[in-house]
Amino acid sequence: MKITFSSASGGVLDSKILNGTEDLAELCKQDGYWIDCEEYDNETLKTLGQIFPMNPLTVEDLENARDRIKIDEFQNYIYAVSKGVSAKDDGNFEFKREEIYMILTEKNIVTFHKEKTDIIEHCIDAMRNRIKYDEKKTPLNSLVLQSIYDFSVDSFYSVLSNIETWISSVSTQATDLDSIKSSDVKGVRNLMFLISKARREMGDLRLMLSQHRDVMALAERGTIKYVSVDMMPAFRDVYDHTFQLIETLDSYIMRTSDVRDLYFTMRAAFTDNILRLLTIVATIFLPLTFLTGFYGMNFTQGFYEPGSSTIYGFYAMVTVMIVIAVSLLLVFRRKGWM
Repeated sequence: MKITFSSASGGVLDSKILNGTEDLAELCKQDGYWIDCEEYDNETLKTLGQIFPMNPLTVEDLENARDRIKIDEFQNYIYAVSKGVSAKDDGNFEFKREEIYMILTEKNIVTFHKEKTDIIEHCIDAMRNRIKYDEKKTPLNSLVLQSIYDFSVDSFYSVLSNIETWISSVSTQATDLDSIKSSDVKGVRNLMFLISKARREMGDLRLMLSQHRDVMALAERGTIKYVSVDMMPAFRDVYDHTFQLIETLDSYIMRTSDVRDLYFTMRAAFTDNILRLLTIVATIFLPLTFLTGFYGMNFTQGFYEPGSSTIYGFYAMVTVMIVIAVSLLLVFRRKGWM
């Protein structure tokens, strides 16, 4: 467990890491502070619950650490949830969710997250500059709330960059003739599985961004209690980012659908080409097989196939078969079938 206590005074953000929850009660006697709880446990929630009386529903949500992005108003505080994502450095579409839970009072804010997250680190760095140059003296709780949502939404950009790289790679694979020729049923299944998984992941990303958009729509109208109206332009900027990201995701989802359709089209064309070649071969051998079968039949004595009684019959038959084969090849070539 790691607890960071931050307060702002004189345009400077003072942050210090606490060894435990023993000093929290004394530190919380002042106003305008930010408490960040990393890898918190039920004991931490119990101690903070004595300082900030929380509704049992809020405590349950914090214990389970499973909730949608939202802002709920209670009698003495605001309960807010934000979710960001962190991209893996393998150029793939996979990502990791980073969930942050917030308790916002009239002058203070407490944040909770089960794991270490870059969003909080970026937020602390941003607070040092924002407080230093904030001429309006915006309350710390409003600044932190907006910064967490801002960095949470911005974290989607790196994931979308990885998705774009992955889609470009899959598009190249889907149109590579050598790859299509060498792929078997297992290869097709693996590619379709990856595309389906990517579409599911992008659907999850879009759902989170839609929830962010709904929350920012409330915040940018200045309807959230304890949030300074001076933050409305900043929330509006985050709101615009959610729209931009959602539109980008929608285009990526359409591109994966196009890649899947293109791959099936390419494979169907390749299969059709093979079937056409086999059909041409079968068509050429059809009259030849008829002739060889006809002259290979056995009849009663006294009946002979035409030409079978002369030594030139064999050569005549071979010549006729060659002429038929060549004629069919010329016909197929003129029609553009080969």
